[in-house]
Amino acid sequence: MPDRVPLKLVAAARLVFQDEGAAPRADEPVALDLSAAAFADGHLWLASDELAHVERLTQQADGSFAAHRAFSVDAVVDLPAGDGGEMDIEGMDIDGGYLWVVGSHSRTRRKPKPDKHDDKTAVARLGRISAVKDAPNRYFLGRLPLVRDSDGTAVPTRSVKGAGLKAAALPFKKKQGNTLTRLLVQDAHLGPFLGLPAKENGFDIEGLAVRGETVFLGLRGPVLRGWAVVVALRVAARKKGRLDLLPVDGSGALYRKHFLALDGLGIRDLVFDGADLLVLAGPTMALSGPVRLWRWKTPLSATASQMVTGDALTPVADLPHGQGADHAEAIAWVPHGRSRALLTIYDSPAAARLDAGARRVTADLFKIPPARRPRA
Repeated sequence: MPDRVPLKLVAAARLVFQDEGAAPRADEPVALDLSAAAFADGHLWLASDELAHVERLTQQADGSFAAHRAFSVDAVVDLPAGDGGEMDIEGMDIDGGYLWVVGSHSRTRRKPKPDKHDDKTAVARLGRISAVKDAPNRYFLGRLPLVRDSDGTAVPTRSVKGAGLKAAALPFKKKQGNTLTRLLVQDAHLGPFLGLPAKENGFDIEGLAVRGETVFLGLRGPVLRGWAVVVALRVAARKKGRLDLLPVDGSGALYRKHFLALDGLGIRDLVFDGADLLVLAGPTMALSGPVRLWRWKTPLSATASQMVTGDALTPVADLPHGQGADHAEAIAWVPHGRSRALLTIYDSPAAARLDAGARRVTADLFKIPPARRPRA
């Protein structure tokens, strides 16, 4: 396998959150918990994993992103736990006039706290079923139409008259999950992991990439004997406010699974680069690094579930990471000079990236080498 080299850092980009927007907001500033990103038409769309909002910044002449506005997802698509329920948004993309958003679909365990709990209590919490929690809003996969506001900027809305754009999401189930998780619970590979917490190699969506009716979901977990998983779907809006799963082939199957050899890492984000997908990979557990970027060539050409290796999946480079900080969490293409660069956003940003009030955070812009294609 070719040696990986660090990516070339071409610039830093300031993300400015001067106005945290309408309540309710997270206990911490948005800049500390960024988990997803997408860019189009001058706007950088972001999300905090603690909120049920999407955040919009606008690219400025100096290359920074500012003019912050926050939008409630519940105002566009009705959420089962409303605006105050955590969505754990982990993936975003923009395609066909829609802002696509996915929650982690994951469960969590209440943390044992050795500094506050005695050993008996801490050990019991690690094994207590009641310590594993669900959040209904996390089971969101949907699209928000983008329309031009009176000032010419893009805002999410329920529908766009004349354009045929309508907000829609996979239907939630009353007790737990949505139509996707009800389907996957029967899956031989993924079903056993749906009940496990995300940070314990449980089911955890963190990457989203969309082209037309095709939706790729990159899983941080589970990682199966070193193989990361991408679930591929076809979706369409059949009823008002509802996305339905369509067969992906003539067999009637409603999803495909692609198993990627990423050196034992899970998937943290996905972004299209032409016909290829760039795959951001990092630890599936609560660990610091390594973080690596891979190129998955022409995933839309796949006609069946597959093991993705060899020339179809090539390493691009290693990304920087800190110890307990600077965990690369989201990537998006943004304009840079006469070209473009890959914006990389970090969860748990190091103190050097933040201002005193944590209303500004610095992201990185990297130059990505072009794909190597075999000569005809």
